[in-house]
Amino acid sequence: MQARRLRHRKARVARQREHPSWLERLAGRYSGHAALEVGRRATYRVQSVLHTENHDPRRNGELWLLRALGRGARTIVDVGAHHGDWTALALDACPCAHVHAFELVDDTRAVLRRRFGGDVRVTVADCGLLDRAGAIPAKHYPSRPAVSSVVDYPHPIPHVWREERVMRGDDYLARLGDPPVDLLKVDAEGSDLRVLEGFSESLSRGRVRVVQFEYGYAGITSGALLQAFYGHLSPHGYTIGRLRPDRVDFQPYRPTDERFFGPNFVAVRTGAALPAALRADASG
Repeated sequence: MQARRLRHRKARVARQREHPSWLERLAGRYSGHAALEVGRRATYRVQSVLHTENHDPRRNGELWLLRALGRGARTIVDVGAHHGDWTALALDACPCAHVHAFELVDDTRAVLRRRFGGDVRVTVADCGLLDRAGAIPAKHYPSRPAVSSVVDYPHPIPHVWREERVMRGDDYLARLGDPPVDLLKVDAEGSDLRVLEGFSESLSRGRVRVVQFEYGYAGITSGALLQAFYGHLSPHGYTIGRLRPDRVDFQPYRPTDERFFGPNFVAVRTGAALPAALRADASG
């Protein structure tokens, strides 16, 4: 049982804190030694190489998640749809679903409309999503629109600031008659937490079965630590884990998980009707 495994992990972490290994004690004793400093620098360089994330949805678990939901998915919300590649995968993997696609920048929304204009299973909303409604400054990268965001992340490419419109997810769902959402996928370039805060009412009432959100370096600029995602979702009854290529690695929050490395995490609502592969209390 996954719940038992989570308890065992918590106990193991507690034991490690109380009884550090001989290697940890040795490193602590000689923490200022020149050789250790050289080792640290080498480790940081290796870590920067290994930190390269897999953003291909066909190989990083995103397609696996869509296929796990399959025909059981009826309503999918794609926040940060860009040019629609993920939406296209969702339509193929979840043939009974209707996708509501959101993009912050109007120019990118125009691309979405052209691509899915004749598909009755896709609705391209006329604004972005956030934790408030109205006009907001957006940092747009014309040469790389996928990283455009309300977050002032220092991408080393030309950008322009422009005004774009946003609304809250709760308000959008209310307009639709408050349908249950089978998958809320958020890829908002550092503003993922603010988007989820805009769905607070829907999350608290269990109207969203599964959430997929991105966690990475942009969270440093926006102040969205992984702890904040756990703090927002867990009280609403969600269990969280990192999305792997063929599973979700559910686990409780640990400060050592603050590595700004994902790229994606998944949260599932406790008690929701879910495929066996996504039931945090039954997998393992």
